[in-house]
Amino acid sequence: MRQPSKPSARRGIPLGQILIEQGVLTRKQVDHLLNVQKSCHRPIGDLAERLYGIDPKAVEDAWVEQYLRTVGVVDLNEVNVEVECLRLLNRRQAWQFSVLPANRDSGELSVATDAENLVRAVNFSTYKLDEPVLFLIAEREQLKQFLKEHYPVPNFMQEFSDSLR
Repeated sequence: MRQPSKPSARRGIPLGQILIEQGVLTRKQVDHLLNVQKSCHRPIGDLAERLYGIDPKAVEDAWVEQYLRTVGVVDLNEVNVEVECLRLLNRRQAWQFSVLPANRDSGELSVATDAENLVRAVNFSTYKLDEPVLFLIAEREQLKQFLKEHYPVPNFMQEFSDSLR
């Protein structure tokens, strides 16, 4: 499994490049968006949606891929989980949004989630957690095991949580 790294440790791949790789946009379209972006200073995903009618879900998927390539996948067995951080959420929140607040490092709250739930986790954390958050991406099954350990719930609630995706 790849080890986590701080986002600044790796050079990220431009979102436009990922949209090309995924067949959502052509190189010519991305070049056009980059030129437009110079004058209006809007995110390229927003411009792709507005100018080319790109589905917001496609932009979201590309953003998740970009984030995953930048930070990598973490092995939760190597992450220090602090009880104080676990107390930030209740069981329902942790399972519903697939988030595991792990620890505080360098003034940031490290929160584990999986790639499939990253957008939901970001949206939830924006309104629930009043501090800077660094998202750690874990394998889905490992995250579920850690949620079972730190936020135990009956099996039917785990199954219901899975059905929300």
